[in-house]
Amino acid sequence: MEKNLIEEIQGNSEVAFTTVYNQYHAKLYYYFFGKTRSETISADLVQSTFLKFWNYRDHLNPEIPLSYQVFRIAKTTLIDLLRQKAKARLVSLEDYAAAENIPEIPVVSPSFAEEIKVTLNKIPPQRSKIMKLRLNGWTNQEIADQMGISKRTVESQLNKAIKEIRTLISGDIMLWTLLCVYSVS
Repeated sequence: MEKNLIEEIQGNSEVAFTTVYNQYHAKLYYYFFGKTRSETISADLVQSTFLKFWNYRDHLNPEIPLSYQVFRIAKTTLIDLLRQKAKARLVSLEDYAAAENIPEIPVVSPSFAEEIKVTLNKIPPQRSKIMKLRLNGWTNQEIADQMGISKRTVESQLNKAIKEIRTLISGDIMLWTLLCVYSVS
């Protein structure tokens, strides 16, 4: 039955696609909702999953269970979203370090602030101090004057700190996952 359904989908059968959609829509929604805790994001991910399913229908394998293939596409769709969110977070951190006058940014959650502190304590002390001052709203010039170093050194240390934080986050898969999931919520 599934084998025939997959072959019909590969033959561009919208009826077969609708059958799969009706069979897996709710299951995918609850899968995504369990991961994101967001109705809107879950609904969007379901739509993206079925769009990818249709676009890659020629790559479906009639010998592999349909549920496995649908949920594999769902998993990669979720991972793609998490990567986009994480990349946006890292890009905004780089923009933050490069800016001169920055308005105060409110702490989003105490647990997230604690994760940042723990991560900052893992980088060299001077870089950590520079990053902490920067996160507290100091300009690069103010940091340079306070620490008795050049503004260019401050910028260089901030860039190195960001790279190290990125590496630490990549190395600590649990923190990486928390950051990604938190940014989705």
